[in-house]
Amino acid sequence: MPENKVKFGLENVYYAVATNTGAAITYGTPKPIIGAVNLTLNPSGESVKFYADNKVFFEEETNEGYEGSLEMALVSDQFKVDVFGYTIDSNGAIIENADAVAKKFALMYEIDGDLKKARRVNYYLGASRPSVEGSTKTASKEPKTESMNITARPSPYTKDVKAKLYAGQTGYDTFFTAVYEKNGVVNTAAATATFSKAAPADVTINTTSSDATNAAKNVMIDGVNIGGVNLTVTGVDVTIASAFVAALDNGTYTLTVEFVKGNAVTVALTVAA
Repeated sequence: MPENKVKFGLENVYYAVATNTGAAITYGTPKPIIGAVNLTLNPSGESVKFYADNKVFFEEETNEGYEGSLEMALVSDQFKVDVFGYTIDSNGAIIENADAVAKKFALMYEIDGDLKKARRVNYYLGASRPSVEGSTKTASKEPKTESMNITARPSPYTKDVKAKLYAGQTGYDTFFTAVYEKNGVVNTAAATATFSKAAPADVTINTTSSDATNAAKNVMIDGVNIGGVNLTVTGVDVTIASAFVAALDNGTYTLTVEFVKGNAVTVALTVAA
């Protein structure tokens, strides 16, 4: 496969909080980072040399991942809550506490190259809190950005550092719905579904999965969980009770189905009279 000779155009930046279960690293649902400006990742490691017979007898480069920075228009409050452990009180104030423990996360992003648009993920990142900077207004306006120092280390159990997919490869189209992992499970579903209030019927989302043991674990409509009382789950297939859908206003909704393994799928549900 020909390699890109030019890299430009950072876009579609997402993060997913990592959880160490003691046996594996699991990831939450990816969330977008709006206003990403620049990403710099420099290789981290050292050269180990052993001398014998008046020469370098053995040499090895250690791979400790990458170190660099992520610059964005503004670090969102949601990122601060998810990653830095900030809290939100009953009045809506966001609180930074000295005892908060920062979490690791995966970083997913797209680089627009001269051949194909590559989508990439770094698996195990840590970030420093961004500095706070402000200045008074002047005759000309110059936007301020915020930067975080980041470290991208090998995942503790798999030792994987990063992965990359090109357009057309398995997992590319669903790349930002779940963190892609080696030989990752890929789930697919029909893009649309319809419901008629004149002839109500349960709505079934038929999903296929590359893993026969996979199962649906969560169903949302426009980002809000649908209660289990309204759901029937059979493996990766989900049926939503007609009474629940009939109570919705006419219009188009986004159904999201998350699975134990692999990417989530989204379906545009149209509810009509």
